[in-house]
Amino acid sequence: MRKSKLIRFFFNRLYRMRLPEMVQYWKNGDRARAKVVTLKDGSYAMVIEGEKYPLAGFPRGPVLFGPLARLKYTAKNMIFNEIWRMLEEDKTDEEIMDYVFTAVRPTLLATIKDMKYDMFPYEKMCPAVKEIWRAMTAVEKRIQNSQEREDFENIKLGLTFFLQEDDAYRFRVQWMARYINPKNPLRKLYYFITRKPYSFREELKKLFDFLKHAEITPDMRGRIKLIERVLFFFLESDLGERIEELVKEINWNNVKLSKADTYYFRGKYFKVDLSVFDY
Repeated sequence: MRKSKLIRFFFNRLYRMRLPEMVQYWKNGDRARAKVVTLKDGSYAMVIEGEKYPLAGFPRGPVLFGPLARLKYTAKNMIFNEIWRMLEEDKTDEEIMDYVFTAVRPTLLATIKDMKYDMFPYEKMCPAVKEIWRAMTAVEKRIQNSQEREDFENIKLGLTFFLQEDDAYRFRVQWMARYINPKNPLRKLYYFITRKPYSFREELKKLFDFLKHAEITPDMRGRIKLIERVLFFFLESDLGERIEELVKEINWNNVKLSKADTYYFRGKYFKVDLSVFDY
């Protein structure tokens, strides 16, 4: 995922002569005047005074510290912390999946249903989240079991709500999109030349290693490690095929960071340009 030495040599010199553009308002204070606008594609964005680009979406304080905070707290404790503990205790896959379906699923789905009035309509979501919504809807329509289809729809509502409201995690997913696309022609060429079988799981392991290296704070590196461990458990379970189906359905070119996204992402504690620039 890191570029060749020649490319890195060029970008290292270029970035030292002229630093890449990034959001400015945080350098002078933690506030800036802004207004919410509707872009040409119908999505909401926030125009911040003095900044070059609009910010996709906008932070809604009552939602961030209310419904979204409850969703994050529930997911972190029930999915990540508890499943991590069960994995550390060498619980069987059957015991963990029983916990997921009898405890996690009803609690999480009930939490999502309680937030439906705080969610944006699909038309107002930012482009990256719209694509994830579209792909999940396509997968949802192919599910035969009515209860599973209803649960998947609610997971779609919760996931897109989370990514729409929390740009820190959304930007990380968009950053990964550049490397995760299984339909990338260069990736197909690589596997054709090397005669290696494509493995989504192996690619994901490398990507998570790269992601952890891109994180600046130890706290976020720990969270990424936790997400990785639990995600790989689900990939090895009966849910793995559904996850891989979704990965193939998503058009990752519509998810990856735009110039405006990158502009704002560089203001967060993350090595956005790690592939070409030595931090």
